[in-house]
Amino acid sequence: MDVLDRDSEARFEMAFPRAIVAQKARGREETINEPLVKLLAFDVAPETRAVWRKELLRHFRFLAALRVKPGASLVPARDWWTWLYADPFENNETGYTAGLIGLNADDFPRNGRAVEAIADEIRHFHAGMVQRLARGAAGEDLIPA
Repeated sequence: MDVLDRDSEARFEMAFPRAIVAQKARGREETINEPLVKLLAFDVAPETRAVWRKELLRHFRFLAALRVKPGASLVPARDWWTWLYADPFENNETGYTAGLIGLNADDFPRNGRAVEAIADEIRHFHAGMVQRLARGAAGEDLIPA
């Protein structure tokens, strides 16, 4: 799915130098991964899950709109992987996931999934997400229900 305004056919794109795109992506890393972990680690009402899914979708649409100057080219999957997954998670997937769960453990009831299983789901999620972002697509269907 291309990143489109829901009420028009206008394409939402923003082109920046590569270093600025990296900063914008890395700034979204925490805001992507926290609601993702909440969706995977906690049992909450469907209304709350819908809010978390909407948060993720908003961030994905923003990221999918980013382009690199000159030429407003798409960001390669390897860059998305580095910025959104490898830098924060790699070699500490379980620890980072446990930390994100801990941020919200006092607010929501925990489900029975093991931290390691959640970390693995996050890795698979990111693998699909970076492929979509590299095509300029938001990947709404990748967001856990």
